[in-house]
Parts: sequence; structure tokens; C-alpha cells
Amino acid sequence: MDRTKLSSDPLDPGVISAVVSYLTSHRRPLPGNDYTRYLADSVKDLSVLDIGVVEHTRDRMSSEDWKHKIISDSSSRTVGIDVIPELVDELNSKGYDVRLCDATSDADLGEQFDAVHIGDVIEHVNSPVDMMKFAKRHLADGGKIIVRTPNPFCFDYVHSIGVNGTDVSNLEHMFYIAPIHMMEIARRSGLELTGYLTLYPESYSTIYVYELTHADS
Repeated sequence: MDRTKLSSDPLDPGVISAVVSYLTSHRRPLPGNDYTRYLADSVKDLSVLDIGVVEHTRDRMSSEDWKHKIISDSSSRTVGIDVIPELVDELNSKGYDVRLCDATSDADLGEQFDAVHIGDVIEHVNSPVDMMKFAKRHLADGGKIIVRTPNPFCFDYVHSIGVNGTDVSNLEHMFYIAPIHMMEIARRSGLELTGYLTLYPESYSTIYVYELTHADS
């Protein structure tokens, strides 16, 4: 949905009502409250570009819920990218195809993929729009982008703020991205937010999982 086609005023009550209706009608529960299974099913037999594969530290790379391994085991082919040289080298030595690349840059890998996965990365970067443009550049026609990011409105986060007097989360986080923000990021990136998933009950959902496609697809 491109809200600018309805009005240039971002505070127009009618446009806000239309956006609320769009977002609520495109929300659905994450099947079985299981992101691992959802991710594996979503990329099964597809070619995938996985952005931000390291997940901060080497320890994550040996975890059972390491997203890059889940994707690699289910997809037909996976290319990963990250910005930590020594860990990129280590993954390549283990047989993974990982490139040293900044996913907010103008870099072009020279190929496109059926799916692009951005797992708990977008909230860390200086420019989420640049990251989504990078993803779009590498997305094949008819493909999908999956973005996982924290839900700042869930009970756990709100309770933590009450206990601590302020938000204390990952110290690399630049911001949170709620559905209304992802809709605008998508618009500015030439993408369309086609749906999003939450754990249920929704008030306890610690994550949002966004699905996007080319805006003209």
C-alpha cells in the first residue's frame, strides 16, 4: 500500500484509517509460534541471499537456531553476506558461501535470488532504506524478502522498561521498526509490505516478521 496515492498529508485521518485497516488485515500468527520452521518452509528449494549471517559472535554460529544454517539446510542454494572479515573467512573455510559485503552499500553481487532474508539486522544499521534497496537489487521478479526484527510493544519489553526505568536492549540497536514504519521504509525502497507475522498471543510477541515484494510485482 502506497499511502501517498491517497494523500500527501501523513496525518490525514482518512489515510491513517486506511493504513490501520491494511495493516490489521495483513497480520497473521506465526505458524506454531515457530520461526525456525517458518523460515525453513519459506525458503525450501529456493535460492537465498542471507544478510548478516554471523549474528554478532562466533558462539551464535554453533547454535541450533543459527538462522544461516537453517536456511542453508532448506534452500537449493544460499549466499551469505556479513561485515566481519575473520568470521566470513571462517565460514567459507567450513564450506559456506559467504561474501564480505556491506548490505547498506551500493554494491551489486551480480545475481538475484528467489528470497532475501534479513534476520535481526535492520535495527542495527544506519539506514534501513539503503538496506532494503540492497535487498531489492538482489531480489528476482516474483521473489520475497523476509525481515525479522524486535517488537518494542510486547509485554516483555514494556515490563523491562517499568523495571529499569528505561529501555535496555541490544546496545547496537539504532531504533525499532513497527509495522507502520516498515510500510514507509518499503515505500521509500520501491517495495511493498505484503504481510507480517507475530507470535501469539500478540501482546507477548517479541518479534515482527515482515514479508515484502517488488512494488510493481
